[in-house]
Amino acid sequence: MVWEPPGRNCGACGVAECSSFLAIARQGKKDLRDCPYYPRQSCADRVLTPPVSPDVDISGFDYDFVVKPFPSEPSARRFIQPLRVDLIERWEIVPGDIIRGRPVEPSCPIQHVLRVLSVDPVTGILACHTVGPAVGRKSPKVHDIRAYHEIAFEGVAETVRNEPMMGFRQRFLPANCMRQMVHSGVIQRILKKSFGTHVRIEEIQMHGKREKLKDVTIRPGDAVSIRESSGSRKTVVIDGIEVKTNEGVVFERSHKDGDGGHRGDGSGKGHRHRHDQGGQRHDEDE
Repeated sequence: MVWEPPGRNCGACGVAECSSFLAIARQGKKDLRDCPYYPRQSCADRVLTPPVSPDVDISGFDYDFVVKPFPSEPSARRFIQPLRVDLIERWEIVPGDIIRGRPVEPSCPIQHVLRVLSVDPVTGILACHTVGPAVGRKSPKVHDIRAYHEIAFEGVAETVRNEPMMGFRQRFLPANCMRQMVHSGVIQRILKKSFGTHVRIEEIQMHGKREKLKDVTIRPGDAVSIRESSGSRKTVVIDGIEVKTNEGVVFERSHKDGDGGHRGDGSGKGHRHRHDQGGQRHDEDE
């Protein structure tokens, strides 16, 4: 045999360890195709990655990075939780099983067909690969869970605009997303590996306009990264901020105002603004 399993011991083939699976396959009691990492030649088993724009999704919205599969895997890993967790035990869902359902959180109109990689008996969270509807049609048994929560994505991040940043909510595009629409999530794991940046993203949402994302607060004294017209980046420290509202009011903050934008005069008055018309300026309690 030329091909050997990757040694992940995922159990999706029905055998606990890759070495045992290979031994059984050599005896003719298992087919190498039972391993989800076996190179697929048929269209039924292959998950095709739609062409990805280097800049925007299908609706024209930008994103920070693309989440691609780990080496030799058909898709990025998805972590889902059925709306009724008790069905996992009742239906005896195990690694290697095919499940079908639609993510209702975040809401997506497309039904997904997934192969189970692992089952967490405590949380009821299933780690899965997306395998596509053709696999579901040819599978002798499919568990139709109908609806589920999308808990996390895990895969290799390919930077488009910004690298993944731990603890931040960022916009990303799953490489195998049939809708090719921007998602967002909170980065919970970043590991630099030989094949690239291993990333895990939780609290998944689907977004259109960037304005719906979490606000970012910038105050005097903060260090921020800016992109110059040449394309290079540099870090600067905010010394002062001046913002003009639609009503013509100009709000000002400077590094001398102290923490939280309060002036350091002990008066408790730190909200300073002025009107353009007449140049009037006065202080006001926060």
